[in-house]
Formats: sequence, C-alpha cells, structure tokens
Amino acid sequence: MMNVLYNSSTYVVVEYSGQDGIELVDKSAGRGAFFEGLLARRFRSHIQHVFDDSPTVESVDEFLGHYDALLTTPITYH
Repeated sequence: MMNVLYNSSTYVVVEYSGQDGIELVDKSAGRGAFFEGLLARRFRSHIQHVFDDSPTVESVDEFLGHYDALLTTPITYH
C-alpha cells in the first residue's frame, strides 16, 4: 500500500508499507531515493518528530533538504 506522508512544491515523501520502504523525491531537482529496512524506519521516526512539532512547509522542506545528497536517482516521467 502506498501512503503519501508529505507533499509540497519541492518534496514528496511516500511510504510503501508492504515493502517497509519510503521514497523521497526532490521535485525541483528531479532526483529521488528509495529507503528500505532500517534506513526507512529511522527516516520515518525522524520525520515523525518533525511532524509532532506542527511544522511549517518551510521547516519540513529544510529537514528534507538534509537528505539531498542521498537523492541520486533521476526521476523520469512517462
């Protein structure tokens, strides 16, 4: 099952519960990454802490920006 956790003009975060995975896409850069297993669980925990503080879009995007170096897969639309 696919669940959109976050969607802004810059980033989208999608959880794939059946695969224990999370996809993070930087829309403006056209790059993304798929995290699974332990990395996905840690990412989910960290982003949950961000959401617990009633963040602004800017603060969530800033948090996600820390993962930009991991976003190496080009996004192609078809």
